[in-house]
Amino acid sequence: MKTSPSIALRLLLFISPLVAAPAIASAPAMAATLAFSEAAFQFDNFSHSPYSVGTATNTNTLALVTGAASSTAASAAAIAYFVPDSAGNFSASSASGQGSSYLGVAQSLAQVVGNFLIGPGESFAFNFKASLALASSVSAPPSERANAAGRIAFWLFGSSNGGPASLLDSFSAFGQVAAGGNNFLSWQSSGNISYMGSAKMYGTGTESFASANFQGSYQRDFNSPTQLTLVEIKENQANVAVPEPSVPLALPLSIFFVCLGWKARRKSAIVGQLDLTPIQKD
Repeated sequence: MKTSPSIALRLLLFISPLVAAPAIASAPAMAATLAFSEAAFQFDNFSHSPYSVGTATNTNTLALVTGAASSTAASAAAIAYFVPDSAGNFSASSASGQGSSYLGVAQSLAQVVGNFLIGPGESFAFNFKASLALASSVSAPPSERANAAGRIAFWLFGSSNGGPASLLDSFSAFGQVAAGGNNFLSWQSSGNISYMGSAKMYGTGTESFASANFQGSYQRDFNSPTQLTLVEIKENQANVAVPEPSVPLALPLSIFFVCLGWKARRKSAIVGQLDLTPIQKD
């Protein structure tokens, strides 16, 4: 499956620093680490127009240098939109460093929410595209640490006859790469979601990379008037450190997002009901 030009361009901007990694790493007695995590998602061709929509974004970075001749940088970005017939968002985190002692952390989140009213005998449908890219690189393991993690997910909740909302369908993709360490990609979906996807992964003692792309559609029929809530969220995290920190870098992403600002907290009533732990493939 081909990645859209806009997504490919954004990936290129974050992959470019990895090309320079060998030159940085070749400096004598100088450690060099790089990590990035990026995700993009797009909905279109909604069968119904939403009666209300919402978006949320948040980013957080930490760059801490504690050793001589050391440096580190961390950056994060997130955007989200929801217009009547399409919605989408983009989230990216990157971190790099070199020297004898430093810590760099970048974390980002993007979310869209749409509410729809479906009449009896009607079908609710939409199309979607998604991508996830992760990379990490170190020059001198095991003293250096670099890892990246990312998750894309959407959930559709439904309520009829004034009853409580229940989860109807969902899609989720999660991945993590750690140079010379734990690398995986996994995904799952419910029965009313049809999609095609492609995934790549490789790893060596000093670098790891993983990417996944999905394109699909959703359709479900309803026999009674139903209120639907569509929630899509992505979260990305990139970490680099020398020496290895006392707290593992590959913390669950949800630990960070519990502590985000008011926009992220505003969605907790919905997303807090869901299991955000990694889903391993059988």
